[in-house]
Parts: sequence; C-alpha cells; structure tokens
Amino acid sequence: MSQAETVKQSKIHSLRERVEAFLKTFEWTWTRAVTFSFALVFFIVISTAVMPSFWLYFANTKLEWDGGAAHTLLFWEISGFWLSELRDLVAVTLVTGPFVCVLVISAIMQNWRRKLRGTSGEIRPTGGYR
Repeated sequence: MSQAETVKQSKIHSLRERVEAFLKTFEWTWTRAVTFSFALVFFIVISTAVMPSFWLYFANTKLEWDGGAAHTLLFWEISGFWLSELRDLVAVTLVTGPFVCVLVISAIMQNWRRKLRGTSGEIRPTGGYR
C-alpha cells in the first residue's frame, strides 16, 4: 500500500469513528427534535414540490418535451409521446426519491445506533402489548 492510500483509509476510518461516537451518544431533546423537524419539512417541501415543478417547466420550455415533435435523445429518435412520458417519469422520481431516501437512511441509522449501543433489533422501542 502506498502512503496516499494509507492516509486516505485512515481519514475514512477516523470519520467512521467520529460518526459512530456521535450516534452512540446522541439523545433527542425537544429543541433538537423541533429544529430537525423544521429542517426535514423544508427539505421535503423543496424536494417534493419545487424540484419536480422546476423540472416540468424546464422540460417543457427549454427541452421542448411537451409531447409535440420528435427529438433525438442520445442516439435514438424518440416521438413526442415518449418524451412526455419520460418527462413525467423524471418528475415522479424527483417526488418520491428523496422521500424514500429519508425513510431508508433513517432506518439504517437507527439500526446502526442500536448495534453500537448493544441492543438487539428484537426490542420494541415503544413497548406495546404482546
């Protein structure tokens, strides 16, 4: 291994150690929860409303994917109907993608935190009747 690779791995390792230390000791307070909730709502609104709206505007006006004439995309001649379908598919992905990523990342982080604290996934965090 070269010195550059060793330094790169040590930086990644130290970053992982810092993240794990943060996850292990992190506790929610009401101020952290409220601040995080506002930031999350802002992110969700921007990613589910503003980005797809801008994409639809951009695709219709600049790219002219409004379902009219055919265009050449990469190497293929694509009709206007399929371009409008592709435009809508990108918009739907922009709506659902960030929201699904938030859910998946939060589940991964929670399971990582449980593993670091030494608890199993069998424990129900909210209790409940069995």
